[in-house]
Amino acid sequence: MTRWGMVIDLAKCIGCDACTVACKVENLSPGKIFYAPVHQAEVGRYPNVRRVFIPLLCMHCEDAPCMKACPSKAIYKRPDGVVLVDESKCCGARACVSACPYGAMHFFDGDDKTIYEVETVFDTLAMMKHKQMAAQKCTFCAHRIDYGTANGLKPGVDRDATPACVITCPAECRIFGDLHDVESPSSKYLKKAEEDGR
Repeated sequence: MTRWGMVIDLAKCIGCDACTVACKVENLSPGKIFYAPVHQAEVGRYPNVRRVFIPLLCMHCEDAPCMKACPSKAIYKRPDGVVLVDESKCCGARACVSACPYGAMHFFDGDDKTIYEVETVFDTLAMMKHKQMAAQKCTFCAHRIDYGTANGLKPGVDRDATPACVITCPAECRIFGDLHDVESPSSKYLKKAEEDGR
């Protein structure tokens, strides 16, 4: 049975936010909602200070707290491990937003513009795609995975079947694949990291 998963090598992340932009464009997330933000932090004490970058997206949890918290059962898990939100079933309770330990669940109320901001074509398309007053999150680009597997492509290997954030990363710090397949890029990376003691 397939179990899609993503590994992120934090040592390679350069904080360029290419993944954030690629995700926003691919999924048309509205307004100030970003499914794949990269957080920054400074660690250490002067003069030994360095900046670290932490990409933080939905973990597609094995036992997803957001799914348990949803009163309308709008959040579900596919057999391949991808956790999705059926926006048409979302009642707007926002319990999932509170339940997510990673802050990866977002709520779109349809009005996040300030008075001086102009609506763009992108905003219009996002409004057409997403239901207002509904929860949203990273989907692992399930539409790309589904398209790829239906056309004989391998997610994590073939670009057209792999999440947009993974194929866009210039540092190649994101690795995607089937965690149950020992030959997938993600499984190979995890095995090597374990052997290296990371």
